[in-house]
Amino acid sequence: MDETGNRTGGRRVSRQMSHGLVVPAIVRVDGQDLHPARVEGTSDVFRAPMFELVKSRWVPDEEVNACALCGAKFNQLRRRHHCRQCGLIFCAKCCKEKIPLPQLACEEPERVCEQCRPVAEFVTKCRSPHLPFQLESAKGLAHATKDPKKVGKVVELGGVQALITLSIIDNVQIRRHVTAGLHALSTRPALHTMLAEAGAVKAVCRILTGVKNGEDETLCDGISALLIFCKSPELRGKALDDGALGPVLELCTHPSQAAALLALSTLAHIVDNPGTHDTIVSSPKRALPRILALTASDDEQMQEVALKILAHLSTGNDENKHRIVQEDFTSGRSLHKALNRKPKSEQVLCNAACLVANLATGPDDQGGLQELMVLSGDLLTKGPASSELLCHLTRALANFARFRQNSNRLMLYLPTVVNNCLRSAIPTVRTHGLRFLLSLLTVMPAQTTELLLKNGAEEVFKALGVIPGLMEAVMMPLLAEAPEKVKPL
Repeated sequence: MDETGNRTGGRRVSRQMSHGLVVPAIVRVDGQDLHPARVEGTSDVFRAPMFELVKSRWVPDEEVNACALCGAKFNQLRRRHHCRQCGLIFCAKCCKEKIPLPQLACEEPERVCEQCRPVAEFVTKCRSPHLPFQLESAKGLAHATKDPKKVGKVVELGGVQALITLSIIDNVQIRRHVTAGLHALSTRPALHTMLAEAGAVKAVCRILTGVKNGEDETLCDGISALLIFCKSPELRGKALDDGALGPVLELCTHPSQAAALLALSTLAHIVDNPGTHDTIVSSPKRALPRILALTASDDEQMQEVALKILAHLSTGNDENKHRIVQEDFTSGRSLHKALNRKPKSEQVLCNAACLVANLATGPDDQGGLQELMVLSGDLLTKGPASSELLCHLTRALANFARFRQNSNRLMLYLPTVVNNCLRSAIPTVRTHGLRFLLSLLTVMPAQTTELLLKNGAEEVFKALGVIPGLMEAVMMPLLAEAPEKVKPL
């Protein structure tokens, strides 16, 4: 400590937080190098709202000859005054106001410079037990986050922490301002780790859980902030630990279409983490039926995102795939409708075909997937316009062909696979086409060979020859049966 009783602070260092993230000592926001406010003890102010900030280092008198704000030279009449908030030195005109600073453990009014005073006052008022002061704090800080000239002070003087602590107050206007402020801050990537460490995700989740009908602006700001966090692979795990999944699932079927689409888009990023799949599929909030219902939405963007989420969920274990098939049957065969429709966006069909191809790997649901198998074959026969759709449909038939009970029906599509897949210029499509044919050859060798001799044998041998390592793999069991070298009799 120096003679004034303030911590000298020393050199600021980056702080390690959970999930391997590092909170930088200096961040660059809107062209400014900022030193984010630090908190004594735990940085998570949502959990510990009566936070105390680490005090700034006081600049020694002898190092400064002029006011840090107006530039006026100091002399015997123009004396130096420290700002208790930032520690810099100013003249009396630029540092005349006194306010309490409970965030610095200063309950009595202290001198604060004109640069710090507006934001410092808002941070002070967030501690007030009186609603008008709390509302003024939330509103003022929210506006400051959107002002490039003021956002720096919000970051450096505890404005971020103040917004997070205000999130626990059950007031419509305060909720609106807090979510607006946190969303504005979340659009600045340099602040992401600071926000995550301070408890911003918990604050947003708290607000979204308590939001009421008619608060559409609050909903959209809140879910937009979660979307930004969940887009980042580095922050997604932290967001999930802090409770993002619950409100996102709840809002996927919200009456506000804008909020529902934002929630669904956020969930599409969350499911990139396979560890979330079991929770979503088994959610007591019936998340899976809700998502399936959205595949039949009148909004194609909603259909596309819902099908993308289901396609992610279908990459997991057989139990999850089984649950999707069961729920689809119960909900009126939404996936059948998705493959049957003719959307303006082919991405809707691509996501549906991807989902069906993944589901086709489940051994227990082949009977319930017969209609989807036939629809996939019919779409492949028509000749898909996009390479992505062609790949998913070929993969679907190849996966269905692994199961003996599908062989008779799939024989109908053998000429299609030869013409559209084995002769394709896309290597992945050719490989899946070959998988399809080899599976049929294993189960129905005579019928498959007969059809291939009429049309396609040449393509099969060409495909066998160009797949790296395939011929070597075929040779191994042959050599085991008939070795290259033998002893004489």
